[in-house]
Amino acid sequence: MFKTFFTALEALGSALPITLGALGFVAYKIGPQMIGPLMLAMFCGIAVTNLCAAFSQRPLTYFTRFFEVSLLIGFIDSFVPRLEAWGLADTAVTRLSLVVMVCIGAALLQPVFYAFRLQRLTRFIPAPVFAGFLNATALILVISQGKQILALLAGSFEGAWPSLMIAAICFAVAYAARSLNPKLPAGVLGLAAASLGAIILMRLGYALPPILSPDTQWVLPIALMDWRVLDPAHGALGALLLHTAVASALLGVVIFLNTITVVETISQVDDKPLPDTRQVMLLSAGKVISACLGSVPMSGSSTPALVTMRTGGLTPGSLIVFSILALLFYGLDFLAWVPSAAIIGLLLFLVRDLVDPPSVQLVWRYVLQPRARQAMGAMQREDLLIVVLVTLLGAMANMVAALVAGMVLGLVLFAKRNGKSPIKDVHDGRAWRSNCARSSSDTALLTQHGERILSVRLQGALYFGVARTLRAEIEALLPQSTQPQWLILDWRAVASHDTTLALMLDRFEKSVALRGVSVFHCARPGHADGFSDLDRALEVCENQLLDEQRPRTDAFESDAFHLNALLVDLDSTAQTLLRGCFERRDYTAGDHVLKVGEKTRDLHVIASGRADVLIHGGTIRLAGVNAGAILGEMGFLDGSPRAADVVAVESLVSLTLSRERFDTLSQQHPEVAQQILQILCKELANRLRFLHQLISRERA
Repeated sequence: MFKTFFTALEALGSALPITLGALGFVAYKIGPQMIGPLMLAMFCGIAVTNLCAAFSQRPLTYFTRFFEVSLLIGFIDSFVPRLEAWGLADTAVTRLSLVVMVCIGAALLQPVFYAFRLQRLTRFIPAPVFAGFLNATALILVISQGKQILALLAGSFEGAWPSLMIAAICFAVAYAARSLNPKLPAGVLGLAAASLGAIILMRLGYALPPILSPDTQWVLPIALMDWRVLDPAHGALGALLLHTAVASALLGVVIFLNTITVVETISQVDDKPLPDTRQVMLLSAGKVISACLGSVPMSGSSTPALVTMRTGGLTPGSLIVFSILALLFYGLDFLAWVPSAAIIGLLLFLVRDLVDPPSVQLVWRYVLQPRARQAMGAMQREDLLIVVLVTLLGAMANMVAALVAGMVLGLVLFAKRNGKSPIKDVHDGRAWRSNCARSSSDTALLTQHGERILSVRLQGALYFGVARTLRAEIEALLPQSTQPQWLILDWRAVASHDTTLALMLDRFEKSVALRGVSVFHCARPGHADGFSDLDRALEVCENQLLDEQRPRTDAFESDAFHLNALLVDLDSTAQTLLRGCFERRDYTAGDHVLKVGEKTRDLHVIASGRADVLIHGGTIRLAGVNAGAILGEMGFLDGSPRAADVVAVESLVSLTLSRERFDTLSQQHPEVAQQILQILCKELANRLRFLHQLISRERA
């Protein structure tokens, strides 16, 4: 029980400063006389919303935050110039009425968003927009509270210095507490110190009005609304409702984004399950009830959840206690002890928590560090542009304009960055071949029929906007006549892709399969059936092609065929002498044909079967080995230890020439030995030439 109470108290200590600061910010924008009703509605809304959240398997605290409040202030700024055209007077009651209408509309959209599972679309909003929002909010606080301080200084110093001292005490104590121990409830300590300072100053005869006076009437904003704003008699009801609906939609999206982002973030930290549909609908109902009471919007916050994790984290019981404590805080008139001047210091202190450090550091490096500026990539420059635009528009115009401009600029830059063709390059099997050792006859077949293998290298961010273009470009590579039979899609240069593109490719594969085209994927994220690298994909396609094109032979003919291919340039006498030097060796799958570090000097000609060339204990595959390939020529020539393992992946037959037999042959027939050495040198030269082509291909 004590643990539950302490956890709830910690959560309240984290939530209260942000809530008071945010609500005070919007209340003074609507009208200072509205702070009492808005405070009552807010604390009632906190109680209702968190009671509904207590039934979720993903407990979070919900309260008013600067992100949503900044949007509300932007809406107020956009409404005020239009009030006269709408036939309305610019009064605190009118502003309050419009704000409550917007909040109710935003709350009603929450269950709709969850019903349509719109959380899947949130990844399309550029992350720098959120960073710019945070920085804009911080800048707005600095400007607004700076004006408050200048207004105090404009009067007499005797009347201004007590309020300035209270603001300074709140800021200094909160800042010191956060610097000494981040786990301390810095905002609460700052407010407590300011309240104590106010008591002392009032004892000395100075007047310091509290946030709420003890005789504040308990009246909800919904009771103060002027319903005449909905009177069709003023003739502009349609325009008013349209602007209100747009504002509600934008605010609803922001509340929704904040909530699901926080839920996902905290769930990844403590590994608790996400809420189900019934639970999110109950939470949405709590938000609707709160909005109907006149409460400003509330969304989940990660700060209290992270703070309370050291005591076991939030539980349904601690959320219920949190709701009760919030009501008691207001009902017992604790706000009557907090001086209104303390809000200035509190808001300036919260600037530190609101600023997005990575984006500020990015701006700092760009402005003051020329070398760092030159080293910035294109992506960083684009992010910096979005952050600066959203920050300046949010501070100089309003947050609505900043949100729209940030999203539009993000989409424009994204389209520009990814506007190039989704296909980087295209090569057929004659230009790009695998690093698989093969016989000269197989190599000739691949050269002759390699156009039937097509490698398409994709690039950039593949999203729904390029899906149709990508399919059209691939289809253009597959003409109806003499079309490729194997298509490899290489994903190594792809930055990201979405589900729309994946579905398009699935449909494409099914359609071309009817035309006899097999599609393979190389390095495709999340595609378990694909190949890890292009070399393996090419080798599989080449093997299937060769199986179709090779002449059918029995085992004996196969042995003779591949040995004849090696000895084709020798005269008949030399061929007869060499055939007698080779011996047949059989290997089963998993057997080592060669072992790394061995000093054997045998030369192998693979008659049938396949093997892999492996290094680093078998963890890295360098190449494949097929029938007709020559193995071990380096050790055969210079006696160096084997540089890699060669392991059979299926039953394999090797025709082997030992160094001892070759030395005997060279003593008796040196001209034959010379011819064999020339063949091996030619083989090594071909491999080196192909290796250069492979390196050039991978770096392209």
